[in-house]
Amino acid sequence: MKVGDMVRIRDIGFSTKYWPESIGQMGMIVANAKRLYIPAVKVMVLGEIAEFDLEEIEVVDGNR
Repeated sequence: MKVGDMVRIRDIGFSTKYWPESIGQMGMIVANAKRLYIPAVKVMVLGEIAEFDLEEIEVVDGNR
């Protein structure tokens, strides 16, 4: 995953518990981040920038 990739928020993990509206939404990676020792990314979704663990998102293929 790299900056500029389109992603979909999955229904697993810590972040989606506190922001359930983001589940299933599309977003774009805007920066890399790190939560303690867990790799994460900052994603622009629903007009806001939020931080998600890599396991909480999936890359969407733009060719579909």
